[in-house]
Amino acid sequence: MNGEMDYMARNTESRRDIRAWMTDARSVLICAFSYGDPGAAPSPKEGHGRIARYAVREDYHQLLRDRMNAVRDWLSAEVPGARGVAFCDMSPILERSYAASAGLGWHGKNTLLLNEDVGSYFLLAGLAMNIELPSDSAGPDRCGSCTKCLDACPTAAFPRERVLDASKCISYFTIESKGSIPEGFREGVGDWVYGCDVCQEVCPWNRFEKPARALPPAKIATELPLEELAGPLSAGLRARLKGLPVARAVRKRLTRNALLAMGNSRLERHRPVLEQYAADADPVLAEQARWSLARLP
Repeated sequence: MNGEMDYMARNTESRRDIRAWMTDARSVLICAFSYGDPGAAPSPKEGHGRIARYAVREDYHQLLRDRMNAVRDWLSAEVPGARGVAFCDMSPILERSYAASAGLGWHGKNTLLLNEDVGSYFLLAGLAMNIELPSDSAGPDRCGSCTKCLDACPTAAFPRERVLDASKCISYFTIESKGSIPEGFREGVGDWVYGCDVCQEVCPWNRFEKPARALPPAKIATELPLEELAGPLSAGLRARLKGLPVARAVRKRLTRNALLAMGNSRLERHRPVLEQYAADADPVLAEQARWSLARLP
């Protein structure tokens, strides 16, 4: 259920036990960093493509590792011989499992970590240490009988509670998938061009989301004009996306996603762009444009 992400099936031992890559690790410190924006209700705009909320801020990987390294340096100064390695979404570690064990939240039915005080709009970063630290305990599961996240998924990517079939997930389609998005899922992708927040938007616990403090403010809106995304990557757009997670997307995929969203929008104004791409030398873009053209009035 990993789609084209073969790397997810590798290093399974490292994902289960951090000592597989830091043999003398005795403790793991996990921190959660909110990227919330209370009061920012979803606001899809006609003719725009939507971007997941985490992706419109400065790329968090190095920023959060730097914060954890600062904690490591403080501990090393306080405890002679203390050594640590920071990690954030790039090491072969399933951070949310350690976070759940540390009491930062519980595994929601959408597989994300949920916290009763901040919801799920937060990022995780960790620090593996060679010293013994006081341990916390896992908290209770507070999802109850709620299935809003499962019911709201436009592509039915959850075969059962707490199991995600990545090969049906909008985030997978728009970020990881290299070829054509399967026709049976295209309508469900809607206007998403990078990632997806649907299962978080409907989660009742996110009414408690907290504003981001450790992360810089958003640099772009979560909606961008589809014509701009499908057109040549101008210097202006490139400058606006620089340093953001969304900038890591391959240009071809952003164009493909924008063409798909144009078809789902059913707006006649997109016809000239789609007709242009329908004759494109790239077969993936040409086929996607033709599919979208067929959906226009």
